[in-house]
Amino acid sequence: MALSDFAVIHTEPLPATSFGTTMKEMRTWLDSEKIQPLSFKTVVREAGLGFEISFRDEREADRFLRRFASLVVA
Repeated sequence: MALSDFAVIHTEPLPATSFGTTMKEMRTWLDSEKIQPLSFKTVVREAGLGFEISFRDEREADRFLRRFASLVVA
């Protein structure tokens, strides 16, 4: 991943899971890993609601990507 000042990752909710449950799972994981994203926003996408998470640190973004790879929208 080529990053300049920060990384922005777009995700969608977990399959067969509510939007709120997905958000809670991501926030719980971020908190447990002591990662504080620059932003954690709800966004409207063509396929419905999703998330936009911005990270200042590329290593933190990579850790998030590895954990939630199945949710990342290209």
